[in-house]
Amino acid sequence: MFKVLKEKGTYLLLIRCLNDIKKKVGSLGLLTLHSNKTYIYVGSAFGPGGLLSRIRRHLSREKRKFWHIDYILDYENKCYVVYVVIIPKVKAEHEIARDLLKIADGALRNFGSSDCGCYAHMFFFSKKPKETLFLVEEYLEKRNYEYTILRPYHNISR
Repeated sequence: MFKVLKEKGTYLLLIRCLNDIKKKVGSLGLLTLHSNKTYIYVGSAFGPGGLLSRIRRHLSREKRKFWHIDYILDYENKCYVVYVVIIPKVKAEHEIARDLLKIADGALRNFGSSDCGCYAHMFFFSKKPKETLFLVEEYLEKRNYEYTILRPYHNISR
């Protein structure tokens, strides 16, 4: 297990859907996610269990729906986490969300941000996951963030 997963911190989930999905997501109503986009969800884990607990939850296909992202990453949908980017020990969720809004091709308004003033915490890019990951790395390096990239189905046991 990676030492970084024992920390608390900020994380980004790079998500790809195998087919277009339409899903009612809590108070946000009906949302559409497209298979030709890569989605990035920005979150943080500063509670008990830290990053490992939160990321394991997101990777689990069956869970009680609590966060907006739970509606997308459930057993019914063909959407999967391709990469997890971890920024340990740093509370940067809102700053990163504001910055991603500037470079993304779009955002799902209010997704993941009902408890803050951010426009959204879920963004989409018209690039494949690897190309989107390169953009994220470039951004994080420019901001001098230390980060770790995981491929969840290779690195994290569920």
